[in-house]
Amino acid sequence: MNRRRVLAAAGAAGLALLGGCGIPDDTGVTSVGAGPSTGISVGDDSTGARVTREAATTDKTQFIENYLKAAAGDLDSALDRVKGFMSPEAARTFKPGVTSIRVIRLVEDPLVNPGKDEVRLTYEEVGTLNRFGLLDPSSDPRRAVYTLKIGSVAGESGFFVTEAPSALLLSDAGLEQFYDERTIYFWNNQHTALVPDNRYMPVSVPLEQQPTMILNWLVNGPASWLEGVVEDLPAGTAPVGKAPISDDRLQVRLNDKALPSDDTAAALDRLRRQLQWSLRSLLPTRLELTIGHEDPVEYTNGSDFLSSNPASRLAEEPERFVVYAGKIRRLSESLKAVESVPVLEADDNKEVRSAAIATSATHAFAAVVAKSGKNEVLRTTAGPIGEQSPAQSVTGLPQSALGHPTWAVTEDNSADGAVGLVTGNGKLYSFPAGGGRAQQVIWPSQSSAITAITVAPDGNRVAVVAAGKLYRGVLNSSGDGFVLANSQQIRPPGLTTVTAVDFSNEGWVSVAGVRSDGRVAIIDVSIDGALSFERLADLGDKRVTYLTTYPANPLTANAITGRAYSGWVSYSSDGKAWDALSKAQQINAGDVAGGAGNQPAGTVPTEPLFLD
Repeated sequence: MNRRRVLAAAGAAGLALLGGCGIPDDTGVTSVGAGPSTGISVGDDSTGARVTREAATTDKTQFIENYLKAAAGDLDSALDRVKGFMSPEAARTFKPGVTSIRVIRLVEDPLVNPGKDEVRLTYEEVGTLNRFGLLDPSSDPRRAVYTLKIGSVAGESGFFVTEAPSALLLSDAGLEQFYDERTIYFWNNQHTALVPDNRYMPVSVPLEQQPTMILNWLVNGPASWLEGVVEDLPAGTAPVGKAPISDDRLQVRLNDKALPSDDTAAALDRLRRQLQWSLRSLLPTRLELTIGHEDPVEYTNGSDFLSSNPASRLAEEPERFVVYAGKIRRLSESLKAVESVPVLEADDNKEVRSAAIATSATHAFAAVVAKSGKNEVLRTTAGPIGEQSPAQSVTGLPQSALGHPTWAVTEDNSADGAVGLVTGNGKLYSFPAGGGRAQQVIWPSQSSAITAITVAPDGNRVAVVAAGKLYRGVLNSSGDGFVLANSQQIRPPGLTTVTAVDFSNEGWVSVAGVRSDGRVAIIDVSIDGALSFERLADLGDKRVTYLTTYPANPLTANAITGRAYSGWVSYSSDGKAWDALSKAQQINAGDVAGGAGNQPAGTVPTEPLFLD
């Protein structure tokens, strides 16, 4: 499913009439020179921001867990922190590369044998974390073993690492404990929406230094997996000095390369919106932006920039539907329960097996997979909100084994540019609104059969289930259609097989799958596979065949964790529709708005869906 709209004019709204370099002439002139160094010193000695060897413990397992957290923090000083756990001889010979930290997930407790100094760590490599807060998922899914040796040093108390693999290691527990999740943003190539780029900031970074760190992240550019769908800042862009907060004002200074030589007014407006979203959690009342030696421009931290991010439009409570007795029906406890199904005419709402409904600001869109004799057919329709429109068949698809449709792009003010996605016989297809011919979406890096697809609220990033594995990637348009590009496998911890996925917020997906013991679970996992938490740990042995989530609006992020949590997760299993609450709760015929009707005994809702 998705609620992914590409904003047709976001970023252009609110543009002032700007002259010269795009900066007004009637503001106070601030001439900025070279400024102080942009280097960042990280307060690694902050209380609670690090672990040390001296931390009192007589337990080798706890000592190892602390050792696997020592690298957390500023990368430039990570080597010293790790060596602080080592004997003098081990520290002298320990010479790993320090361009990144290797993040690992222990899959078993450290194997400590009484009376022996050797400790075996069975792990999976999560990925590598660089100085710009980017975690790049590992390409190697295999379990492996690290061997450490733990001993003592004459005249010193406590344990020391006396032999270790030559790598800066950080456990996923250390990542969770000593880093905050942050999101920076880059404009898509069409300049219609901001695309999230998820990062990790050490909790030891003082608050006053965090804006400067984020600016350096932005200048360094987007994550490599977003290549092809987002736009970097102009070449040569650099911060000038630091980004201080003074008098309830955040002052950002960039050199004159930060704006192009043409269309500077629009570029300046996009830049300030990008900065406001990327620095949103740190913004005081005002943002003061200075480009080169031009006059500073001040922006009040209002709400006009929010529309640049499609996820900010997500409702607090979604409209809910189910497929029941071959028809799309509203749920009685949902919003607008007494209204008709959007856009789809009653004659087209029959023999439905699966469906997707979405809206833009002006239009509604529906796609249904329905029975047609012994075969299946996909029908789509679109029209102004509040009106019904006849559905038309989509050609060029397999006649059976169609998956669940999803809307990937729904533009405001028109239905012409809408694009949906559906799987069929292991392949992925795009389709238009209002019928027409489907086109196969090329997936050049993988040959495995695709069984599920979800699109992030920004409309560019996707998550895919193929051959029981989970991948992330981007949906890239070309002259011949769409390409699923830059795919990377991500590994939800504890699941050996993935069966269903959907985005639960900007940087997380909800995933259903099978554990090694054959039991079924639903977990949430960050889009890089590093962090996770359980939704429902044990659903029995019936596989989840479909999962749908209404993602959380980033504006509802928890003040402590910084994470927006979706409370709306539903799924299909064993031919029935369920809600993933504190426990699995079946959606019954009695939950259907307007009554269940005269149906055969045992008829139950089979598939849940939200209005995207």
